[in-house]
Amino acid sequence: MKTKEKFSDELSLISQNVQIKGNVTGEGNFRIEGKVEGNIEIKGNLFLGDQSKIIGNIKVNNLTSNGFIEGKINVDEKLVLEKKSKVMGDINTKILIVEEGAEINGKCIMGNTSLKSLKDEN
Repeated sequence: MKTKEKFSDELSLISQNVQIKGNVTGEGNFRIEGKVEGNIEIKGNLFLGDQSKIIGNIKVNNLTSNGFIEGKINVDEKLVLEKKSKVMGDINTKILIVEEGAEINGKCIMGNTSLKSLKDEN
């Protein structure tokens, strides 16, 4: 039986007036309200506020977005796109929830099928 990973109650915050040029990596829960130009790889949960802007690829366990993302998104479990969310890039996730008003411009692969296994079939 697979056990769910537990992430700390600690929250790392990149506030609205912060701009990062470079990759962001870590473990735990992250909230981004500012701008990141670079890839994000977090073993944990990522929350993107409505003023957030991400230019780069994202790889996380769970993602809730209300911001702008330009890049590939790879979510191990659940991706929630709230009403102000805009995605320009491909999505790979097990579960996808899209609120009315959210925009997606890219391909979406859902379920237990990984991108690698799909490429191997072709």
